[in-house]
Amino acid sequence: MAQSWWNRFWGKTPPTTPGTSSKRGELQAHRNLWWLTEVPMFIDEQSVDRLFGAIVQPEYILLQSSETAQKGRTEARGDELEGSGEVSLPAFFKIGTKAKLTGNVTDATSHTAQITKQFVYSSEQRLQDVVVAYKERYPERVLFSEPGRTTLTSLSGTSINWVTAEALLDEPGVRPLLFIDLAPQVEILPMAGETGDGKTILIFESMIERLKKNGITIPDFPDDRAPDAEAQKKCYWDALVKSYSNRIALESIEDAFKNGQRIDWIDYRLKLETRAIPVHLHFAPAGRFPTGVFAYNLVRRGYKVGLRIVGQLKKGCDINVLALYER
Repeated sequence: MAQSWWNRFWGKTPPTTPGTSSKRGELQAHRNLWWLTEVPMFIDEQSVDRLFGAIVQPEYILLQSSETAQKGRTEARGDELEGSGEVSLPAFFKIGTKAKLTGNVTDATSHTAQITKQFVYSSEQRLQDVVVAYKERYPERVLFSEPGRTTLTSLSGTSINWVTAEALLDEPGVRPLLFIDLAPQVEILPMAGETGDGKTILIFESMIERLKKNGITIPDFPDDRAPDAEAQKKCYWDALVKSYSNRIALESIEDAFKNGQRIDWIDYRLKLETRAIPVHLHFAPAGRFPTGVFAYNLVRRGYKVGLRIVGQLKKGCDINVLALYER
């Protein structure tokens, strides 16, 4: 399956060795995208399926097909008459008639089979189809954020900053598809979430309170109308990133969604090398995933081993996460 997807993506076998600049670009894209063939920790099935319909635009989806054939045997016999006599009656009733009986036996065999086929698809496959469609139609809107780089990179290899990436949203076209490769020890700050019964929880308040108990002071988040709001916001995020503890972040999420409550949506801030202020991540599990996916696996284990994220970019460096993979 992985090979067939790469064949559809490249129109040929995936590149394995660098050559020309085009080959090197293909090889880099191969390194940036191969993990889509793995099983994700989280995938927003509803968003992926709707994006599949909007981008790939299939004319139909095969649900079932059947094929039927038959087996049979046919025999043909005939009589040839020679000489004189009446031939209006069957030959063996004729007197004075010389008859020659001939036979023609034919075996006509056709095989019968009934095959029922059910179309098999998954959101993982549809996400791969979406990436293929982006590559073919909107390659300039496929962006990568990689460890050690201070700018984003497009599928064609062009380096752009976040301002330029957001400017793409003002031009006609689909939302940019963003692939984030997170190295270990990247700060993932839980902000807020909502339970299945509609209760909104401000997780960051619990996290800041825990930090204060450890003697760490975080400045207040400024009002947007303050004259130096942007500078104050940077100080606020810098303080949170500097004092980040994945253990405290884990405890804050688990405390927010206790007593078996499921997560309808949950938001994080993510510190990247490509941007001074952390980007915003929005997950919409709709209660289908256990809390541990967004607490231990994402925050605690993700901090230790790294993560890979694919999502759509929105204004304000806000990212709707489509799928989450362990690095």
